[in-house]
Amino acid sequence: MENWNIWLFSLVNAGEHPPPAFLTAARWTAEWVIFALALWMVLGWVYGRRPFRASLMSAGLAAALGLGINQLIGLIWYHPRPFELGIGHQFVPHGLETSFPSDHATVLWVLGLWLVAQRSTRRWGMLIGALGVAVAWSRVYLGIHFPFDMLGSLAVAVFSVLVLQPFKPFIAAHVFPPIEHLYKSAIRALRLPPWLFPPR
Repeated sequence: MENWNIWLFSLVNAGEHPPPAFLTAARWTAEWVIFALALWMVLGWVYGRRPFRASLMSAGLAAALGLGINQLIGLIWYHPRPFELGIGHQFVPHGLETSFPSDHATVLWVLGLWLVAQRSTRRWGMLIGALGVAVAWSRVYLGIHFPFDMLGSLAVAVFSVLVLQPFKPFIAAHVFPPIEHLYKSAIRALRLPPWLFPPR
């Protein structure tokens, strides 16, 4: 399996002198898409209607579950990153932490799968899932992940969504309302302008 992992990595990883524009695009995708997604979720919560807020919160809980699973896997089994093994070319700095699975890809694919499962958010889910593919490719291309890390992320994402889906009615009835109430209470207490934080 590891030989296949390294072979696939060698096919995707950038050469020693990749095209500058291509390298810049890969760096932006690998490092900033996750932050753009976080901003989108904040804006969706503030300006979206109640059902959309509920979907975002549930998707966020599923993503948190996925990240928790990743941490558990990392504690049980440490897999070095390509640059730790002296394999390929690395084009962005990264700390020495377990490579498997990828947190970035896990978050994107959990959110994408969760939103795809609901008709009202399916297009958003497909877009986020596609961004997850781009992020997965870019992080291998830049030399900080192996392809099998991304397969592991996809497996964790599917598992997280399947585990949490049966609890969706409970979340909608007992978790979302108090969180929404707390949010609206904070808006009133801080006297934030309604044109900026509409009371939807």
